[in-house]
Amino acid sequence: MSYQITVEPAEEPITLTEAKAHCRVDWDDDDTIITAYITAARKFCEHYTNRVFITQTWRQNENVFNEPIMLAVNPVQSITSVKYYDTDDSQQTLSSSNYQVDIASDEARIYEGVSAGYPSISLDVINPIEIIMVSGYGLAAAVPEDIKSAIKIMTDFFYENRDMVNVPVASMATQIPIPSAVYAILNSYRLRTFGQ
Repeated sequence: MSYQITVEPAEEPITLTEAKAHCRVDWDDDDTIITAYITAARKFCEHYTNRVFITQTWRQNENVFNEPIMLAVNPVQSITSVKYYDTDDSQQTLSSSNYQVDIASDEARIYEGVSAGYPSISLDVINPIEIIMVSGYGLAAAVPEDIKSAIKIMTDFFYENRDMVNVPVASMATQIPIPSAVYAILNSYRLRTFGQ
């Protein structure tokens, strides 16, 4: 399995004004750096929870039609398309009658259709199955308030400790003592898998 974002979020879960209020900053000189820290804080919280927050589009590739296909970037709003390379190595779009989508579960998944099943796929193409999905809670208004609180705390933490914030997001938890309140807030949202 592989996955890649194809459409980035159009906004962040919190605004610059909200972040500055939380950081107790009433000047504009640091707006650029605080804006960057908002994004870093959101990505840290997404990575920790194994979820994405603001609507974004992802491509997931699979080698085979498993049962079920676990979708890696949750919560999933919708499936845009499922494509595959057939035995002639030509890309085809799978009819929606060939699969069912469970987006009600915390970890969305695709199942084989009831009336029609999965087709045979190419054995020559690497990752012959392509799933395009729209994921996230929606726009900022749809993101749970406690997640926004965690992002504010992390933004403030990055701002106050900017000399330490020079490591990749994935390794940040082992490099920097993250405020325990962030984990306390986010633990109830944490999933087992993630697409980033």
